[in-house]
Amino acid sequence: MKEVLKHTTRAVAFLALLGSLDAHCASAFDASINRLFITSVSVNGATYQNVSATINSFTLLGVDNGTPGADTFNPANNLLTLGSVVFQGVTYNNVRVQLNSFTLLAATLATDTPGTSTPTAPVTPTPTTPTPTPTPTPTSPGGTLTAANTCSLSNFQTDLMTLINQARATSRTCGSTSYPAAAAVAWNSKLFDAAAVHSADMANQNYFSHTSLDGRTFDQRITAAGYSWSTIGENIAAGQTSVASVMAGWMASAGHCSNIMNGNFTEVGVACVASNSATYPTYWTMDLGRP
Repeated sequence: MKEVLKHTTRAVAFLALLGSLDAHCASAFDASINRLFITSVSVNGATYQNVSATINSFTLLGVDNGTPGADTFNPANNLLTLGSVVFQGVTYNNVRVQLNSFTLLAATLATDTPGTSTPTAPVTPTPTTPTPTPTPTPTSPGGTLTAANTCSLSNFQTDLMTLINQARATSRTCGSTSYPAAAAVAWNSKLFDAAAVHSADMANQNYFSHTSLDGRTFDQRITAAGYSWSTIGENIAAGQTSVASVMAGWMASAGHCSNIMNGNFTEVGVACVASNSATYPTYWTMDLGRP
């Protein structure tokens, strides 16, 4: 590692100044707040857009001026490669960084379905006949909140409902879209069960996606939990250690914010499951719906 770093002086200087990159660049690192922004990155075959993360510790591995590759992240070893970044008219290609410690704040899963976005998915599929799917065993049948599905956070439900409905009570702009104030949502135990099942699955199987490893989508999981819906949406997050921090991350992300401000939703359920062995220490799921 030391030998590698000896030959990356230019790259070190580059990363130290990434914070002043033009906003239109593919990626940027704001050193004043340790915040990384990536427009689009491939993770295990899936493409995530509008990614932001707080980088607590990293090791710069190298930079070359060869043909730019894709922006990729390997969660197995936390290796991030940024294919091309422009700074003060100079293009740096294939920046490789080992992320030693970081917290994911927001990401949007790119899909081919118009109107969908993930981890803040303002997706509102309304199939006439829900897709048949095996019914998973809920983490907490009947919507029972336990330490295991609330990350052992005290006042979990109360704090979430307060922050969600405080946000909806005021008009705001999510990305480039303005939303009027919306009516308060109510907690729903079946939406909570669906959220708890998905958070537990992500934590136990070490992945981060709206699509379960067995192929189930969030509408299938919500239907399997027994929730009869006319419109639904889902937000996910990973790494946050408090209700306030996960809500701040969601509200700072256009897609997640749009879900929370969507006046069509009348009910919500949120779960958080912790893990000592997965990539992230916590996995959050917010399911929103309207019967």
